[in-house]
Amino acid sequence: MNQRNTRLTVFATVFAAALLTAPLLPVWAQAPAHPRPPQQQAQPKPPEVTIKETPIEEGAPQAQDPAAPQQGTTPQDPASPQQAPQGTAPQDPAAAPGTAPAAPAGPKVVTPEQIGISFAAPQGWQQGDPTKFTLPGDICCAWSPDNVSSIVAFVQQTGKPLNPKVLLDQSAQALQTGVGAQVKTKEVADFGGKRGFSLVVSAPGNGAAIDGKGTVPTTQHWVAIPREQDVIIFLMTTPDEKFAANEQVFQSLLSSLKVNGTQTPDQMQASK
Repeated sequence: MNQRNTRLTVFATVFAAALLTAPLLPVWAQAPAHPRPPQQQAQPKPPEVTIKETPIEEGAPQAQDPAAPQQGTTPQDPASPQQAPQGTAPQDPAAAPGTAPAAPAGPKVVTPEQIGISFAAPQGWQQGDPTKFTLPGDICCAWSPDNVSSIVAFVQQTGKPLNPKVLLDQSAQALQTGVGAQVKTKEVADFGGKRGFSLVVSAPGNGAAIDGKGTVPTTQHWVAIPREQDVIIFLMTTPDEKFAANEQVFQSLLSSLKVNGTQTPDQMQASK
């Protein structure tokens, strides 16, 4: 990860952003992996999918991290979907007698109402457990029709307004240089009553994520809507061969989307 952009919180929301805390927009990463249902027969374990976002500071040149082979964005993050802790947490020897040990921090899950959005869920897709996903931000919802393709919604806290056009250009460039992604379409447009961007890229992966070296041509469709303090993000990831059908589902969700909150004049006037 580029140390220049501390506080990877970025993406976006800054989601787009900033994920997490810093107002940066990380370059997109791989699609989150969803937990697979119990198998009736023993089957080969699928490759693990990890999420990695490389923060890109708005207006600053991107820095390529040579140590990151995996990504839909840049540097490799060993973090993969994490299982919520079960049972009793180990006792902290430093804890005062009679006090409960601090619970390990897990992924923060938010509701659509909490982040000011509403939409119709993908028809025919099964909703996944948000706590099983690792994302560069606070996750809201996740769905999949087959445990490979997915649509996820999350938010990144940036603490400042980011321009949709600047984020779009930086993200497209980072994916091209980071994993050799082919940009299929990119545009600034309105989503849910707010100005945002749409970016569709294709790169080698495993169908559930892109890493620049897999054997399955994989497409990601990013939609990011920056507001004054955060970025709302919707990400669809799918094998190329299923893109046409899954894109219809994604577009149906986007057509029903409503986004509350405010944007600055600069954000609202962003052009293509």
